[in-house]
Amino acid sequence: MNPDKQEMNAIVRTVPIDRAIPNGLDVNDFVVLMREYEKGGDYADICDSLGDRSRASADHAMRQGHLMTATTFYLNAVAAYRVGQYTIIPDTDKKLGMYRKLIDCYSEAAKLYTPEIERIEVPYKNSKMAGWLRMPQNTAGKVPVVISIGGADGWREEHHNYSSYYAERGLAYLMIDGPGQGETRLFNKMYMELNNEEALNEIVEYVSIDNRFGKIGMVGYSFGGYLVARTAGISKKLDACVINGGSYFPKEIIKFIPHFSKVFSALSNKKGTELEKFIDNMTMEGHASNITCSLLVNHGIPDPLFSAEGVEKIYNEARSTDKTLKLWKDGNHCVTNHASETITMFADFFMDRLK
Repeated sequence: MNPDKQEMNAIVRTVPIDRAIPNGLDVNDFVVLMREYEKGGDYADICDSLGDRSRASADHAMRQGHLMTATTFYLNAVAAYRVGQYTIIPDTDKKLGMYRKLIDCYSEAAKLYTPEIERIEVPYKNSKMAGWLRMPQNTAGKVPVVISIGGADGWREEHHNYSSYYAERGLAYLMIDGPGQGETRLFNKMYMELNNEEALNEIVEYVSIDNRFGKIGMVGYSFGGYLVARTAGISKKLDACVINGGSYFPKEIIKFIPHFSKVFSALSNKKGTELEKFIDNMTMEGHASNITCSLLVNHGIPDPLFSAEGVEKIYNEARSTDKTLKLWKDGNHCVTNHASETITMFADFFMDRLK
């Protein structure tokens, strides 16, 4: 097998069915995608076609006045475009084109919610971090807010389905792309820095002065778990955080997926010696002990990407008086093979500590 195909297969393995379906990909689209890919089709092109088909169905439903149907198919399109662009690591025209269609479809779906899902832009340095805010219905007074941070490839829209669990518990849910992620990188040209926690803490500060919100939580998935842990180490306003599938030393992922150095390059816009220094210096050493907010660490023991030993170290070094470590004997990366259990556990954790 040629190296390009080996690399593509490695990327595809990071999107198993128990990640793809709970995070929004239509089950039949997943079946078609894998069938056509195994026949030799281009993964991104297949997803692009599936997305276009769902978008056409959504547009047709809108013309018929069938708004709930339109919402379903706009979100199906979002998921297809999102999954497809995973496999395009550099910021090519093709990746940007798929992501623009993703944003357009999510924007249409957002208008159909009650209340509407709100577009948020958080200023940072000379650019803006872009996000989506879902508020619960029938709010009275200040509501708690949970900030959701994605990882190296699974960005804000991947967590849309989770927002329902928070909204029905009376919590606001802010899905946002930090530096190096999603719209913030692809269109606002803001790249990840070693001290990325300073940018994410600006998001905490931004919501803290919004009169709609009370207590603040933050959840990070995969590499985003590392980013959230670093943020929890400096933030004075975070009341609770969840680290799901995170890492003490993110370089460890390269042992399992050697091409991941290219992903770190895309996140940071660094190459060569500068990139090597960036990767080597990503660590929780000297930072985990600064965490004092309520803490939940969730991880699969067999996780091949980020070790359970690493997050145990974060847990042990954190100075939080309220902290929980949940390890799953059969858990995969981010424990997506127990999706309903983990999503509800996170939502309940925040509800108990923020309301």
